[in-house]
Amino acid sequence: MRRLLFVLPALALGTAAPLHAAEGGLLSPNPGLIFWTIIVFGTVLAILSKFAFPAILGAVEARERHLRELTEAAERDRTEAARLLEEARREMDQAHAKIHEAMAESRAGAERMREEMLTQARREQEELLERARRDIEAERAVALDSVRRDAVELSIRAAEKLVRRNLDAEDNRRLVREYLAEVAGPAAPAGA
Repeated sequence: MRRLLFVLPALALGTAAPLHAAEGGLLSPNPGLIFWTIIVFGTVLAILSKFAFPAILGAVEARERHLRELTEAAERDRTEAARLLEEARREMDQAHAKIHEAMAESRAGAERMREEMLTQARREQEELLERARRDIEAERAVALDSVRRDAVELSIRAAEKLVRRNLDAEDNRRLVREYLAEVAGPAAPAGA
């Protein structure tokens, strides 16, 4: 077959009349040239349609099929990418919502902790104040008791000097206590 492809054009060239023939030049019809041109064209067409066209058409169809598959795959990939993007957006929105929720919870927890600390500080302050009041009251009672004893002692000495009579010490103390109890009235503590 390959020999035929090389032989036919050589035959056509060998038998064709020169183009510059004296009888009319390029535009004059030459029956030999027409004949061989038709024969060569038909032979080439037959060879191409038998061997080349099916391969070319098969390659073109395979390429079209491949392009169609690529287009379908690209469309599937685009759809999948859009789905994944939407899913990622949804997950991101959920993450943002969780972050906001966690921040709100931490703020509320911090506020609760602050309130608890303030309440505890107030309670401790009140306890300290109450303890200070009790301590002051106890110190006051001790001081009043000391002042009373001193007053009793002073009264006894003064009474001794005035009366110049010596009663025993216990009788003197009892008399002064009774006098101070009368003077102090209900303001004096019961144990004094």
